[in-house]
Amino acid sequence: MGFMIDHWDFSVFPAQQQPLESEPLQTNHWYHCERMSPELRTWLLDNGIPESTVDQLLADETRPSFHQYDADNFMLILRGINMNSNDTPDNMLSVRILYYQGILISTRKIPSRSILEIRQALEKKSGPGDLAELLLQIIDGLSSKIDLYLEGIDNAINAFDINDSETHKAIDTQKALLRIKRFIRPQLYAIRDFSESEISPLIQHEHHAHYALNNITRINETIDFYLGELDLIRDEIRHLRDEQVNQNSYLFTVVAAIFLPTSFLTGLLGINIGGMPGMEDGNAFWWFCAALVVIFGAEIWLLRYLKFFNKG
Repeated sequence: MGFMIDHWDFSVFPAQQQPLESEPLQTNHWYHCERMSPELRTWLLDNGIPESTVDQLLADETRPSFHQYDADNFMLILRGINMNSNDTPDNMLSVRILYYQGILISTRKIPSRSILEIRQALEKKSGPGDLAELLLQIIDGLSSKIDLYLEGIDNAINAFDINDSETHKAIDTQKALLRIKRFIRPQLYAIRDFSESEISPLIQHEHHAHYALNNITRINETIDFYLGELDLIRDEIRHLRDEQVNQNSYLFTVVAAIFLPTSFLTGLLGINIGGMPGMEDGNAFWWFCAALVVIFGAEIWLLRYLKFFNKG
């Protein structure tokens, strides 16, 4: 079966890996499948899963959610950090989990590092002991990868220099967090509804389910905190830039004020028409230059007296 990635039998302990063969669904088995394979839909329908449930499981676009059909049937749709090297972390991957009459079916489009680690643990005989524990470990694994990503965000925020010219990094980080928050907020509601539901797999694992809820709640609070920090950083950057612009504008204003009278006088005496004073005096130019120096000095003294130079 080209759509089946892995198959494990949890009716025994430790769980046993099964051949990837086309066979009827069996209770206490976990089927991990490739969601984009057209054969998967046919196989699910042939095994008696309602078409509406199959449509929901294989939908192109979904948000994290929990759908309970009865005590033994539900669907949990989650999102996780994309840790594949050819993609960006905030392009979050989707993990759909269907629990149907004691059978666990998970589907993915993009490989999940969390599920890969669980499969590797099962191969080493150290993985989950039953389907409920498997489901909760998937949730924990997705949350732990989000935590790992947020540690990098924390380090990046602490390393930001508001005087650095590459301030676009703060904006890029904020955008990435907003894209993640778009899915993590509804994921909190989905895991909350899941942990508070009365479904058979959680009878022996209520504490673990509440632990998973606390984790995703903390993650949401951490994201909100980082977004608040980034807002403060952007405000501080904006304030510093405004101060620099104001200082430059002030400097140009002072320079213009100093040279305005002298520019007026030189312009006035440069019109070359009759009646200009000093035209017959050979020392008139030097007297005029001395007058400009006096005016310039008087302006400097006046600006210092008015404490203009301390206002920048």
